[in-house]
Amino acid sequence: MAVYKIILAFTILAVVANAQRPFYAGLRPIGFPAVEADLLSNRFGETEDFPIEARGDGNLINRINQLPVDSRPFWYLNWRQYEDLRRNPVTWPQRPNPFIGF
Repeated sequence: MAVYKIILAFTILAVVANAQRPFYAGLRPIGFPAVEADLLSNRFGETEDFPIEARGDGNLINRINQLPVDSRPFWYLNWRQYEDLRRNPVTWPQRPNPFIGF
């Protein structure tokens, strides 16, 4: 009788552990997707690296670069940070899930 209780307890533990991730989510952990970075960069034939707000105006970018950093507009500073993040994405290695092999 005690053996049946132990088997039942382990079965309930296994079911609860496997129920943490739905079956349709796959068996592997979800990480950073491997996509091509420059999907829309050359959409209109432009080769310069300008933010959308500049609308291809190189003189505007040159004037903004001559300003001190604390006087530059927020859209330009945010664009620079987003471009750096897009070019050098920060990824962390996925830890193995001990419940997958159950």
